[in-house]
Amino acid sequence: MLEDVVAALRQQFGEEWARNDEENLRFSVDVEHLLRDVAGAHLIGDPDIENGQVTLRIWVDFPLRDLMSADQLAYEIFGKVSEEFFCTERRIEGDALRYPFVTGSARHGHIGTLVLSGPHAAAFAERLKQRVVGRTRYHA
Repeated sequence: MLEDVVAALRQQFGEEWARNDEENLRFSVDVEHLLRDVAGAHLIGDPDIENGQVTLRIWVDFPLRDLMSADQLAYEIFGKVSEEFFCTERRIEGDALRYPFVTGSARHGHIGTLVLSGPHAAAFAERLKQRVVGRTRYHA
């Protein structure tokens, strides 16, 4: 779905929209400063910029009880870093929750992924996968 959003934005604003490495670097620096105030979550290392996409890896300090608590944390972060428009989707991949996103304005944009990770995020991702698949893991 996000690919369709990016395609529509590039059709509207030009093919170079969200492909400016300098803008992505500035965005990454801003993110580092803004995330210092988020309780219970910490940026792991620096944001990665690769192939025009920004990856923000977040260490979660507290247990995630349900989808609402995971989404609440993600949206608290997005509330600080998103710009004029914003779109995301949630994916459970491996032992993390991934929120691919697109944000920006008519002048510039950013495409990336917010990754909630750490033992609490991994435990929640596993519980959610079990619920979706409909089976319980057993250890012999």
